[in-house]
Amino acid sequence: MHLVIRKIWFFVFFIISTTYAQNPLTNNQSKFDVHLYRAGNEYRSASGIPGPKYWQNGADYYIEAELDDQNHLLTGKVVITYYNNSPDPLDYLWLHLEQNRFTKDSRGTLTTPIQGTRYSGDIDGGFQISNVVVKTGKQTSTSYWINDTRMQIQLQEPLAAQGGKAEISMNFSFKIPQRGMDRMGRLDTSEGTIYSLAQWYPKMAVYDDVKGWNIEPYLGAGEFYLGYGNFHYKITVPYDHIVVGSGKLVNETTALSKEIISRMRKAEKSDQTVMLIAENEVGNTTLTRPKQSGKITWEFKMENTRDVAFASSKAFIWDAARINLPNGKSALAQSVYPKESNGDNGWERSTEYTKASVEYYSKNIYPYPYPVAVNVASNVGGMEYPGLNFCSYKSAGASL
Repeated sequence: MHLVIRKIWFFVFFIISTTYAQNPLTNNQSKFDVHLYRAGNEYRSASGIPGPKYWQNGADYYIEAELDDQNHLLTGKVVITYYNNSPDPLDYLWLHLEQNRFTKDSRGTLTTPIQGTRYSGDIDGGFQISNVVVKTGKQTSTSYWINDTRMQIQLQEPLAAQGGKAEISMNFSFKIPQRGMDRMGRLDTSEGTIYSLAQWYPKMAVYDDVKGWNIEPYLGAGEFYLGYGNFHYKITVPYDHIVVGSGKLVNETTALSKEIISRMRKAEKSDQTVMLIAENEVGNTTLTRPKQSGKITWEFKMENTRDVAFASSKAFIWDAARINLPNGKSALAQSVYPKESNGDNGWERSTEYTKASVEYYSKNIYPYPYPVAVNVASNVGGMEYPGLNFCSYKSAGASL
C-alpha cells in the first residue's frame, strides 16, 4: 500500500515538474514597475523634475466675504476661474469644502477618539452653499452634489483638454468654530475676539498626472495639496477691526487712517520693529481708523499662491519691519497680538523673529516670494499658510 502511494506522488511530482519546465511562468515584473520603480515619463523624470510635457491645472479666485462678529459668522461669494491644462477632457470638477469637517457627522468627527485629540473641534458648523453656477463656453450647469468635505460639479459638456476654462460661482456661509482643530478658530481676549480664518472658502481640488483627482476627505489632521493661482479677496468687517491677510493690502487709504499709513511707510524702510498700533492705542479708533461707524472693507491681492488666510480683531497690537531679500527686493514682516501676549520676552519680539527667519532662509535656501510675512497670535498652536501663520498667543522666548 505504501509503495503504491509513493508511486502516485512521484507521478504527480513528475507531471508538475515537466509541465513547469515546458511552460515557465512569464516574467511579469514590469507590471509592478509603476509602483515599485520610477522610470519617469514625458510629464516628469524619475527624480520628480518636470519633463517636456509637464503641466499643472490652475485656479484664480475672486472672493467677497463679510464677518459678523456678533454671531461669529462668515458669509461670502466666490468666483473661481479654473484652467484645464491637462491632456484630459474633464466630465466633472471637484472642490474641497473643508468647513464641513465641523459637523457632528463628518468623517473627521466620527473618527476622532472619544477621549479627544489635538484635532478635536467644534461640531456645530459647516458650509451653507447656494447659487452654484458653472459656465464652460456657452454651456451652463447648476448640477452638483456634496459628500462630507467634498463637492462634485457635473458639467453639461466635458471641459476641453489643454486650455479649457470654467467659471464657477457660488455663495457660502459658515459659523466660525472656536476650536478649529489647531488650524483656525476664535480667541476671546480682554479687548475683543481674535478671528483666525483658514479653510474659509470653497477651493478646487488638484487634478494631476499621478492620481487624477486628489479628493481625500479633510479629517483635520492632514495638511493641504492645492494648485496655484491668483487671489483677489475683500473682507468686510466692523469699522473697529484690523485685518491682516496673505498678500498685499491694496486699499490702504480706505482701510487705514493717514497716521497708520505713515507708520507703515516708516516700517517698510526700517530694520527695527515699528509700532503701527501700540498697546495704549488699542481701541483708539480716531487715531487708527478712517471712519468711526459702520463697516470697512479690506482688499488684498496675492499672485501665484496655493491658498490665502487672514485674521481680524479689534484687539490687535500691530507692528512691522522690513525684510531684506537677497535679490534686492524686500517684504514686510508684521505681527498682530493682544495685550495678554505683550511683554516678558513675548510677542513684542515676533516681528524681529519673523524678519530674521525669512532673511536667513531667503539667503540660504530660496528668496521669499511674497510681499508680506504675517504672524498672528491665536488659539492655534502653530499653523502656516502662504504669507501668514498662526502661533499660540501664549508663546514667548524660544517657543515663539
